[in-house]
Amino acid sequence: MSTFHPFAAVTREERWDAVVIGAGPAGAVAARQLAWQGKRVLLVEKSRMPREKVCGGCLGGGALEALASIGLGDLPERCGGIPLSTFALANARSTARVPIGRRIALSRRTFDAELVREAARAGAMVCDQTVATIEDAKHAAALSVTLRHHSGEASVAALVVIVAAGLSATSPGSETFVSPRSRIGIGAIVKSAPCAMEAGALHMAVSDAGYVGITAVEGGKYDIAAAVDSHALASAESPGHVIHNILQEAGWEPAIDLSEIKWRGTPLLTRRTYPVGGRRRLLVGDAAGYVEPFTGEGIGWAMQSAILAASLLTGSLEDWDDTIAARWTQLYETSLASSQRSCRVLSTLLRVRTLRRLMTWGMGQAPVLSRPIVRRLDRGLAAPLT
Repeated sequence: MSTFHPFAAVTREERWDAVVIGAGPAGAVAARQLAWQGKRVLLVEKSRMPREKVCGGCLGGGALEALASIGLGDLPERCGGIPLSTFALANARSTARVPIGRRIALSRRTFDAELVREAARAGAMVCDQTVATIEDAKHAAALSVTLRHHSGEASVAALVVIVAAGLSATSPGSETFVSPRSRIGIGAIVKSAPCAMEAGALHMAVSDAGYVGITAVEGGKYDIAAAVDSHALASAESPGHVIHNILQEAGWEPAIDLSEIKWRGTPLLTRRTYPVGGRRRLLVGDAAGYVEPFTGEGIGWAMQSAILAASLLTGSLEDWDDTIAARWTQLYETSLASSQRSCRVLSTLLRVRTLRRLMTWGMGQAPVLSRPIVRRLDRGLAAPLT
């Protein structure tokens, strides 16, 4: 079975139960779950799949729990994911090493592609290289979605639209608020270790300019993902110079020429969109909100939100229940906001040099002090799925 369908075949269908915009973890999982319910689902992605994404590629406890809850607990291992058990935090030439429980590193190129295949196996139709735009229709019996592909343009109707298009997502009736202190994400996949690496460790180097996470991923490659201050990036010769300086200041001497790497970037990271739901539309994943995850909770949040959103749509979508949007907002807040607040606090603390050094020293002297933080960040769904 082919994962992707030609644009002409997709647009022959005039109406869908659900159109899911964005084929990252949130979109692919939402499409799969809705398709398993027997709904006719169209999953569209603007990029050509498979594609790289700026992301640390770390599947934490919440992400692994989310996968297990939908019967995909073996997916990371069968895709060649690398088990991680240690968090190595470097700052001011001091490194703390603490146990982090079960985590698996897997590139987004591989992970997202496999989730999309799972959505297709469940019955969703998938079309990549397609830009989708929702036409605002407050009282219509279905939403109109305009699809633009290099081979043409068409409109389809959807009883519900799931917006999972990441940080750049837009949705009629919702507004995005970006934190004034938000950092920018930059990342790359490289073939050689960027610095001395410890087996089974998630490496994190922190400085005034931001932080850099490095993990080994499948295929003998390495994932570099950073969150850096915009002024540091603007004043540097290249993104690679910013990464080089952060590693060096933390005490990890770069082992490769980082200025020669082709880096990818993101919009400003920390943001919140409100409301996260409306008539016949729900926002999930990064489209609903994003906080610098620091130790790899972002993928887990995305999939958890998709599972929860799909759980609200188990019935017929013909007669739209106007309480769904309000219920989704409440469910999103109660299920994910606590973990995101924890990451927001950590990110704030790490911006203060004295607190950063104290945190690194304390974790190095007594790794047990990190356990409550790890447990909180790894917490899975805080609400039932039905």
